[in-house]
Amino acid sequence: MTFFTSNSLPTIGYIVKIFPKLSETFILQEILELERLGLNLVILSLRPPTDADTHSHFHQLKASVVYAPVLADDKGDDNIAQQSLWTSWVTEKIREYDITHLHAHYVTEPTNIAMQVQARIGIPYSFTTHAKDLFLSSKEDVSRKVDRAQFVLTCTEYNKEYLEQMVQSDTPTYRVYHGVNLDVFKPSTPEISHEDKTRPLILSIGRFRPKKGFTILIQACASLKKAGHHFQCVLVGYGPLEQDLKQMIHQLGVSNCVRLTGKVPQDGILDWFRQASVFVLPCQIAEDGDRDGVPNVLVEAMAMGLPVVSTAIASIPELIHDDHNGILTPQHDPESLAEALGLLLQDSDRRRTLGIAARKTVEENFCVSRNIRVIYDIFKSIASPVQHTSIEPLLQQVPLR
Repeated sequence: MTFFTSNSLPTIGYIVKIFPKLSETFILQEILELERLGLNLVILSLRPPTDADTHSHFHQLKASVVYAPVLADDKGDDNIAQQSLWTSWVTEKIREYDITHLHAHYVTEPTNIAMQVQARIGIPYSFTTHAKDLFLSSKEDVSRKVDRAQFVLTCTEYNKEYLEQMVQSDTPTYRVYHGVNLDVFKPSTPEISHEDKTRPLILSIGRFRPKKGFTILIQACASLKKAGHHFQCVLVGYGPLEQDLKQMIHQLGVSNCVRLTGKVPQDGILDWFRQASVFVLPCQIAEDGDRDGVPNVLVEAMAMGLPVVSTAIASIPELIHDDHNGILTPQHDPESLAEALGLLLQDSDRRRTLGIAARKTVEENFCVSRNIRVIYDIFKSIASPVQHTSIEPLLQQVPLR
């Protein structure tokens, strides 16, 4: 076995923590697009899926998806015995599937395993870092993983600059936006739009975590109701704050105009987009430093031609330019958010103008086929090194469990 052959593409082992996962459509989308371009992939999932449902696109996957064994007394990802088991398991799969390169999603457990496998047998690895995994990791941990990687991907310019300020390394770092499928996420025609003109829908989608700002949105809805606006607001998602959000909706007296839906697969999300008049995601930097990059749901909403409202933090201004293709408000500011939403609810022409500009922005910068082609080209470039290194002797020395 060799790491690479000069006349064929490598087989990439994608290490992910959980696959598939409803909240990580961007990983599935990336894999499907890389497959479409001809890349050979094997998905190495450290844990089995936890969602009862999955996106319909999952069934288009050609790659093998294999799941790691878990210790009977599993005590979490930091368990030394579990880490050792995962490392041996990935090493075994490298031999079984003739994997020539490892790529991990998130700088946390998946990259840690890739780095440990590299230390054992020398196989090269790369990784993609997204948001929480980067912002909540220590400088020492990230530096070690970057230094040993062949290259690093991240999904925003803000992340790239943050990473380069944190780590001084010669390892190349590339910014590649996730992007969306423009044939799937596209403006609704009058024939299929379900928009309610009498009671317009304010839509928001995301995990129910502090960084998404859903408590701010609910407070803004209370202000809108008090000001006499007629609307409905739907929060699509799930997460640890669900009960807190339900309690706030009740306490603020907005149960008749604000509701939560729970988990929704991609087909259902498209239907919610078609019903919406405005999309909003009032992101904020959480107390522990967690924050979003460019939220994929904002890109999807803009691709649908919806006017969007968000906050001027982190990477979001890379996507939304205030009063051009959307509206940006300060974080932690429900009154400013209510004012922006109120203006859009009253002005259909402005909604239309912002929505057209939003769609154009996505077409120019967030087309998934164009952006994932960059990742494909990077992987293709590592398939033709001058020197080939055999790892078979090393593999034979590694104890497998």
